[in-house]
Amino acid sequence: MIAFSLGSIDIYRYGIFYFMAFLAGYLFLYRISKKNIFWTTFPRLQTFLEKHLDDIMLCIFLGVLVWGRLGHVVIYNFWYYLSHPGEIFQVRKWGMSFIWWMVGVAITFSLLARKKKFRFKEIVLLFDVVLAIVPFGIMLGRIGNFLNQELYGVVVTDWLPRLGYPVFAFLQQINIFHVYPQVDSFLRLNTNFISSFFEWFVLLVITLSIIRTRVKTKKPQPGKIVGVFLMWYSFIRFLLEYVRADSQLEFRGRFTISQRRFILFFLMWWIVMIRSYRNRITWLNK
Repeated sequence: MIAFSLGSIDIYRYGIFYFMAFLAGYLFLYRISKKNIFWTTFPRLQTFLEKHLDDIMLCIFLGVLVWGRLGHVVIYNFWYYLSHPGEIFQVRKWGMSFIWWMVGVAITFSLLARKKKFRFKEIVLLFDVVLAIVPFGIMLGRIGNFLNQELYGVVVTDWLPRLGYPVFAFLQQINIFHVYPQVDSFLRLNTNFISSFFEWFVLLVITLSIIRTRVKTKKPQPGKIVGVFLMWYSFIRFLLEYVRADSQLEFRGRFTISQRRFILFFLMWWIVMIRSYRNRITWLNK
């Protein structure tokens, strides 16, 4: 959806939100690099954050835009795009895949870390730092989804209002139940707001509390943010698939395509936990 135009150039809302997300991420990482959190325990990583912040942002940019778009093409309509290759680059028209841009960022950072010959602990800690800024991107993305009236929830059934009018009326007032005029006239669950609260606000509070502890104690605790993010995000998104209208057509048996990947994320969390435990680098040993 177009936000405004500058002559013949259209500025889209998603473009503005992506710019704001990258800017917020850059400012956050710049601030972290000046805190000298890792100087005592991981001096190479501290130096890298201070001198190569542009490389980090480039990896995030490539992971989000290139892999996010590639994921959408491969997962959701591969054969269509194979027949219409020109539309692969029409990001404004179709969309991105959050799961794949997460994978893309992980791959680009792994390649960068290998080039810099980082140790396992340093790689995990680098992922920690990057994942700390993801909630900002989630928030802005969900705002864009809501304004574009997409990724909305299922229709609120007739029996739900009878469960308790005061509660129902309150939820409707705060837009948990919402009518999307560009879709239809039915009252639907506002999964954008629900996602924003659980995927952004709750995750951001947890992440900032971890960072605050790190700044205060100067103890990096590698793997903690990675573990929390993989566990919490996978759990919330897995549940939300059951109430998102666009996901109802994706069920293959008991699970959707996305849910299978969230299960994989959850398994990755266990791997991080086990590996971190063996190396004595997580909060379980603090």
